[in-house]
Amino acid sequence: MKRILLTLCAITLFGFVYSYQKPIIETNQAIHQAKQYLVAPPEEWKVSFSKVEDEIVPWEVNRTELTKQQGFFWGLMNKRKWEVEFKYESQQVTVLLNAYTGEFVGIYGPLN
Repeated sequence: MKRILLTLCAITLFGFVYSYQKPIIETNQAIHQAKQYLVAPPEEWKVSFSKVEDEIVPWEVNRTELTKQQGFFWGLMNKRKWEVEFKYESQQVTVLLNAYTGEFVGIYGPLN
């Protein structure tokens, strides 16, 4: 019984350590993924902002920042997000991505 309990504690500890230190996508990959979400937004966001044409826009990356997600659970589990800010045609838009999977989290700026 003692061995089983010790094994369960060890498995739980390794699971927590793995989820706390998951590998994060690279900066270039985050920038590329954010640009793809601006050109082809997810279905639920298509209504809220107009589509950006890939060929017309001269892309300039103003800021790329890896930040902690807000909230008690997210802080406890060390969850992070990428904030990629683009500037084009005198407008700035920031795309938020999950830092581990590259999934679209949100967008703010003049497009929404």
